[in-house]
Amino acid sequence: METLKNGFHYPVTVILTSDEQFGYAREPIIQRMPDGSIVCLTLTGGPTEPHKTNVVGVVRSEDDGKSWSRHTTLFQHSERACWAPEMYVEGDVVCALVHTYNSECRYRELIVYQSFSYDSGKTWTEPKSLPSGITNYCFRKRCVLKNGNWIFPVYWQECNAAWDWVEDSLSMKWPKRAGAVISTDQGKSYSLHGYLKAEFPLWENNIVELENGDLIMLMRAERSGFLYKSISHDGGYTWSEAEKTDIPNPNSKITLIRQENKILLFHNPNSNYQGVIFDMRKPLSLWISYDEMKSWGKKIVLCDEPMFYPHAFLDNEKRMVYLASENARTHFLMKIPYAELEKEVADDDAE
Repeated sequence: METLKNGFHYPVTVILTSDEQFGYAREPIIQRMPDGSIVCLTLTGGPTEPHKTNVVGVVRSEDDGKSWSRHTTLFQHSERACWAPEMYVEGDVVCALVHTYNSECRYRELIVYQSFSYDSGKTWTEPKSLPSGITNYCFRKRCVLKNGNWIFPVYWQECNAAWDWVEDSLSMKWPKRAGAVISTDQGKSYSLHGYLKAEFPLWENNIVELENGDLIMLMRAERSGFLYKSISHDGGYTWSEAEKTDIPNPNSKITLIRQENKILLFHNPNSNYQGVIFDMRKPLSLWISYDEMKSWGKKIVLCDEPMFYPHAFLDNEKRMVYLASENARTHFLMKIPYAELEKEVADDDAE
């Protein structure tokens, strides 16, 4: 396969490059708007993250990702850091799950709010609390189940020691736990389920539904070198104990998503036991399962260079996967045709 610019194996366009206003840009969250445009949210602002001056940035494309607007601030809080790790579309309404946190204790005091747009992301409501008292959780990519329920993988930090913030938040004195938030009424109410823990912090989790209705949650397990997994047989209300998989992970975010009869895993299949090292977050790859995650039948390298924090949406009309990724300064958009996802049939299988 031909290697293109920045080590990519598929054509890409630049979503944004951080400038003097924003010294860096992290975690693209990308979504098609009801009017056909594409909006990408970012974590940016300040000299680093977490930092009190972190803000949510936004860019917009009106031509299917060929060009993008100027990177501007969308959500900003005067006293706390700000971040939006999820955005979803329901009919003509767009929802951004906006989080604030006290950067002095990293993400231990994280609070979630929701903001809505009724004009395809051009204007947004003031962030407000979710109903049902769901507050101190990080929400990740929404999964809509076959029964109509919404399920969000979530994680949170516990304080088991070092109450006055003197310890590293990645230590097991402030362990990250994982679970799921379910809404049976399309966002009118929510309930928390699951309490997944391991000898490593569990976070940046994703959920996918199998054909038989079971749910699989994959989790980043800090400094373990691999992803961890849990299974639910009852729609996300109860979960099996978290266990180690054989999927390498360099302490980095994944995206797990179903495309028709296939399950797609976008990630960096590279083990790292030393904490966050950006240069270890390579290659950016797509693994495809054709048998409900019993195996990975196809593995595609998307980018050879450090390129991480993938986030994707599917466009069934265009038969295309839209994938955003970043290297902490530049965000890229890659379009992968559905035809590339099909299983390669060996000659002897075709006979």
